[in-house]
Amino acid sequence: MAGVNMFPIVVILLVVSGTLPTWAHLDDSPAVVECKKHFSIKYAFDVYNYIFKGKKIGDGSCRALVALGRPCHNVFVNNTFTYEHTGNRTTIQARADRVFNHCVIVNSVPPPSSLS
Repeated sequence: MAGVNMFPIVVILLVVSGTLPTWAHLDDSPAVVECKKHFSIKYAFDVYNYIFKGKKIGDGSCRALVALGRPCHNVFVNNTFTYEHTGNRTTIQARADRVFNHCVIVNSVPPPSSLS
């Protein structure tokens, strides 16, 4: 007999409990509204988790962050400070700078050659 798939239930519980960041916590300033148009929530989760939770970030999220650009990255980080009161602002800003710089480097390194 097949077991019950708990994944959707866990996701719903996490969303309801507010443990996952959402775009909803960001204000509706023109800069935030414009930047949201160019960055998916999946990538936002990855960047948020790197900055605020110390998680790793994938190459796809790095590419998206670099394509978004530093101005929008800074808009999101600075706006999140308004709603997130976890950690030291200086430390969090350093992590935000670190992830952006890391992603720039990751995107500037060509992929390994597939020559045999």
